[in-house]
Amino acid sequence: MAAPKDACDLKTARLWRDAALRSRKLRSSLRQLTLSCGEQNKLILPEDLGDVEVLNLGNNSLEDVPDGLRSLSAGNLHVLILRRNKLLSVPSAVYELGRLTELDMSHNRLSCLTEAVGLLSQLKKLCLSHNKLQTLPRQIGSLVHLEELDVSFNRMSQLPDAMQGLARLRALDLDHNELCSFPQQILQLPALEELDFSGNKMLCSSGSLPDGIQAMKPLKILWLSSTGLCTLPDSFCELTSMESLMLDNNNLSSLPEGFGALQKLRMINLSSNSFQDFPKTLLCLQELEELYLSRNKMTVLPEGISSLFRLVTLWLDNNRIRYLPDSIVELGLLEELVLQGNQIAILPDNFGKLSKVNIWKIKDNPLIQPPYEVCMKGIPYIAAYQKELAHSQPAVKPRLKLVLTGLKEAGKTVLRHCLTDGQQASCILGNTGIEVTNWTADAERGITFIVYDLAGDQSYDIINPFFLSPGALYILAVNLKSYVSKQFYMSVGYFLHFISAKVPHAVVCIVGTHADLCEETDIEEKCLDIHHQIALQEKKDSETLQSLAQTVDEALSQDYDMRASNPHAAFYGVSDKNLRRKKAQYQYLMNNRLQILSPVLCVSCHNYSNIRRLREKLLSVAEHREIFPNLHRVLPKSWQMLEELHFKPQELWLTWWDSARLGLQAGLTEDRLQSALSYLHESGKLLYFEDNATLKEYVFHNLTKLIDILNVFFQRDASVLLQKLMSDANVDDLRATQFHHYVEGFLLHGLLPTHVIKLLLKPHIKTQQDLQLILELLEKMGLCYCINKPKSKPLNGATAWYKFPCYVKNEVPHAEAWINGTNLSGQSLAVEQLQIEYSFPFLFPPGLFARFSVQINSHIVHRSDGKFQIFAYRGKVPVVVSFRHSKGALQSDILSIASHASLPNIWTAWQAITPLVEELNGLLLEWPGLYYTVHVLCSKCLKRGSPNPHTFPGKILFCHGKYCLFLHGWVFVYITVLQYI
Repeated sequence: MAAPKDACDLKTARLWRDAALRSRKLRSSLRQLTLSCGEQNKLILPEDLGDVEVLNLGNNSLEDVPDGLRSLSAGNLHVLILRRNKLLSVPSAVYELGRLTELDMSHNRLSCLTEAVGLLSQLKKLCLSHNKLQTLPRQIGSLVHLEELDVSFNRMSQLPDAMQGLARLRALDLDHNELCSFPQQILQLPALEELDFSGNKMLCSSGSLPDGIQAMKPLKILWLSSTGLCTLPDSFCELTSMESLMLDNNNLSSLPEGFGALQKLRMINLSSNSFQDFPKTLLCLQELEELYLSRNKMTVLPEGISSLFRLVTLWLDNNRIRYLPDSIVELGLLEELVLQGNQIAILPDNFGKLSKVNIWKIKDNPLIQPPYEVCMKGIPYIAAYQKELAHSQPAVKPRLKLVLTGLKEAGKTVLRHCLTDGQQASCILGNTGIEVTNWTADAERGITFIVYDLAGDQSYDIINPFFLSPGALYILAVNLKSYVSKQFYMSVGYFLHFISAKVPHAVVCIVGTHADLCEETDIEEKCLDIHHQIALQEKKDSETLQSLAQTVDEALSQDYDMRASNPHAAFYGVSDKNLRRKKAQYQYLMNNRLQILSPVLCVSCHNYSNIRRLREKLLSVAEHREIFPNLHRVLPKSWQMLEELHFKPQELWLTWWDSARLGLQAGLTEDRLQSALSYLHESGKLLYFEDNATLKEYVFHNLTKLIDILNVFFQRDASVLLQKLMSDANVDDLRATQFHHYVEGFLLHGLLPTHVIKLLLKPHIKTQQDLQLILELLEKMGLCYCINKPKSKPLNGATAWYKFPCYVKNEVPHAEAWINGTNLSGQSLAVEQLQIEYSFPFLFPPGLFARFSVQINSHIVHRSDGKFQIFAYRGKVPVVVSFRHSKGALQSDILSIASHASLPNIWTAWQAITPLVEELNGLLLEWPGLYYTVHVLCSKCLKRGSPNPHTFPGKILFCHGKYCLFLHGWVFVYITVLQYI
């Protein structure tokens, strides 16, 4: 049976173990009865229960057992379930049920177990987990038939000596108690096969197990997670029956030399330890199927890994591994391979042989070969790439993406011309949009830049992020003439946050422009100020992340039950697994800060010597293999030929078959074309959406024309738009008036009909098919949506209208009655509000609200939009999406999604916002360096109008298909569960 993927996920672990126990002892053939409390919260037993063998009274909040339970002592009752009640002690009536073979009293409030437990002499299974027990009575040893004992999550610091009398005990669960050393009594249990001792800190034994551990020879499953282990004794290697071993989250740095004697071992978890070298003794374990070595300090994986030929699961994430041995491709049974967070640059040849791998994680590695974009697509794409590389000649064509960004009038466009034209610029007008230029910077060295000059106008905020990508070099232009210290964040700091959120670890060169308009002393003073404030901002951001990580560490040091018992506690209800994920996220953000080149390079486009210095700086950085390893990556020659062939046609798009014909010219058959096109899309060379039913039949190869189209929609100049519409000499006054009306509606409300869009896009759009594909593409990018698109039938000749949410000017949409919680008659509705808040303390991604507005359109009806608020319905359920700017430096930007319903119907409110939350989470995945938090607001606080409602961590919503109970004051709000990021 497969072990859980993270041993410290206690819930998963327990489900796994319980399933194993149930598989050995099913009781489906027994006559069972489950009872629940009635309307008066009182439980009454039926009169005739003589034939009942299993009685389930769990989940009833009982403080005592019902009358009549004692009378069952003479019947056939064998199993009694009292879990999840409020019992302070074991009721005396229970002790009289001498025929019981199974008793479950977990999740109560028991503080002690009396000596009367000895009366239950026939017990085979006793479950007392999640109580407040400090010890067990010596009479526990008289339960000579006991096979399974679960006392996990209690407060026991010692075990009674009498426990060694449990000669038939096969499974013992002691995890998360207060046992500070390994109990000697356990060594005397001759039949013990399963032991969970996780979460007990073995401080008194200096982080080690007793030498007598070899006495536990029958042991098959042993859990020692989070126990503080530093070493394993040599005698441990005599436990030759061991099949499953959990040693994660300890301080182990080595294994005993004789560890290979554990030949029956099928699963071992050594994650979160201190291994610097791969434990080579593991290579002797011929039966091993699952190996977890995540979060260690290993740098090398041995060539002998292929000897573990039965491996199905191999987790090596978050180590320091630099390369993989060629022999890893011989692990033909592998289904899970997790390598993320290492230093792997090159995958072995024939890596595609690992065709059975279906769980594959490789991100956060400096991959060169195959290219990162190929590796992220999965093993089939790696196989296709390597096959193609072997089939055709490899080729290297260094070409680096250079992105110019900065405020409007920062001098980006003039700087671009000076760099690319190789001469002084004169009378160059500012950029009217996004422009792309190919620049052969050094023909002899063969270095070419693709220069993206991003518009500084705020109207382009929604599309600028599309052009930020990993592996690019960024120039942040700062106008030194207009720069003042108090405007640092607007001129510099914001752009650093922007780039870092979209492309962590990006390389940024800060260039001060208009130096000829400044005095020498001003230039020096302003450059020093920029350097100083960058350092302060970086320090503040780093300290904030470190503080957050420390808060997570403090929460992890607490017991989970403690976090789950108080709604006001930090990370209330958040599992250890999710806390570790959160800490890993913080660590990733801290480890991937921007690489800001120093010093600030000051240039003047009237002094070419400074421009020459900048050119040389860019070339030297581009050639640095450690900074830009991907610039020198090898590609199959056929892939490079395919890219070049796609650049030649001047059409706006190609059909799949047109692209396939170009593929044949490059030597690519149709079955090999898919991977090449996918790579070109992922690397930003063209657009090919294989996940879209309509767009997958087309390839958008002409990015220059596409950018020209985007510039039409986002430069927001009424005169330019009117000029495009009235370029036809036959426009009469009536038509001119209509055009004015359309332009006004577009700039105020973002609305345009398709025939006007077609006129605006002349000469790029030549056919109706061109228009439909471009609109489909814009909708896919989240830039606009059709407000009257039918779900099935065509519009029957009616004009289709498209809305661009980023143009909406009205601050507040039309307010419906339900927004204020009232019905049409004005009477207050007894409703509970469900509200989820996303908080962005550093940066709210530019254009996110507008794109989110587009993405949710297919999920909502009867929408009414404001600039930062949307009122709509999901079916008949109201939803509100709103954005609130921070009011100060210490506050965060907030995006919230809300709905409401009466308490019995709160499930419908949750169903209403679930798809909206999923859409937002999908958009946020595009910002890997963005820090944000997710919270659920307390319904009671919202109802009473509290300005600072209590928040519950979004991370507690992580168990699909179940319910969470939020308790604040005396109000309960039940909501379904959704996985948050």
